[in-house]
Amino acid sequence: MFRMYLLVVALYVVQISSVSAQTNNADVCVVESVEGRAMVWVPGTRQLVAEIGLGLPLEANLKTDDNARVSLLCRNTLNVVVGASTEIRVYKLVPGGRQPIALRLLKGIAGFIFESDEDDGVQVRTPSAVAAIRSTEWAMRVQNDSTAVFARDGSVYVLATGGDSVSLGPGDGIDITASGDMATVVQWGQSRIDLFSELLGPEW
Repeated sequence: MFRMYLLVVALYVVQISSVSAQTNNADVCVVESVEGRAMVWVPGTRQLVAEIGLGLPLEANLKTDDNARVSLLCRNTLNVVVGASTEIRVYKLVPGGRQPIALRLLKGIAGFIFESDEDDGVQVRTPSAVAAIRSTEWAMRVQNDSTAVFARDGSVYVLATGGDSVSLGPGDGIDITASGDMATVVQWGQSRIDLFSELLGPEW
């Protein structure tokens, strides 16, 4: 029985290590909290249940179930709250900065809190837009490849795949269609802000 227990533990450690072993890069993000069930995987590896302390290297994917939330800490400067029914990918480290991060929000909703005094930044890509940020708080939601971006604090630069770009200030939001057409920047009403806050929970 004791040998069987050791074997199970060893196999579990190997599975967790395999997530990071697919790249030569150190973990970019680490799971800080989990509510509900979520899965993590790198292409070509088995899916693992997300749990506190699990590291996500480049190319790692995180997918949450219905009514699940996961909080990540990326490079010690970016907090990411991943809402329910969401898929996000650690995309790459962008050349030119000290520790710039690029994520892909494939579907669902995520909130971001980024605080850094360095000359670096964060990019979040969706099917229809790219948001570039330095030291701010914002959220993005993807539904049927359309994107909604809201800046809670600071400024967020948004580039649509259609070519238009805008800068959002505190309280500003914008919608971008699946084809990359950008709507007008508006101050969001409290009801829509509350919806994002409800979907993301108190950690955002």
